[in-house]
Amino acid sequence: QFIIGGLVMTLGALAFGGRISITSPKAFFVLLYLSLLSAVAYAVWGVLLQHNPVSRVTVFSFMTPVFGVLLSMLMLRSEQSQVRPLNLILALVLVSAGILILNLRRTSQKNEPKTPSASTEVQPTEE
Repeated sequence: QFIIGGLVMTLGALAFGGRISITSPKAFFVLLYLSLLSAVAYAVWGVLLQHNPVSRVTVFSFMTPVFGVLLSMLMLRSEQSQVRPLNLILALVLVSAGILILNLRRTSQKNEPKTPSASTEVQPTEE
């Protein structure tokens, strides 16, 4: 799926005049890193979906912007960041709290004893 989609997008880009120019070995390794990161992320996503309900796994997709900013800050240390550290920490705490609250709520709902309703109770019959 990724190979075919990548080929179609590459052919479309080349047809409209797009070019890939790798100017240094560092640029090549960054391109390779981004490709592998994407492939590994989707592979892990698929494995997680095999062993967990979709509703539990998709909650973690809300961490994508937080990790994107963190990785950008690590990789682009020489550039001036537009994100204040306090805002980044606040975003991380709020997103993490949302994930924690959602998962704790689902866990507590699973552990609650189920009481049968009057309509589902089986009434003994006399013969």
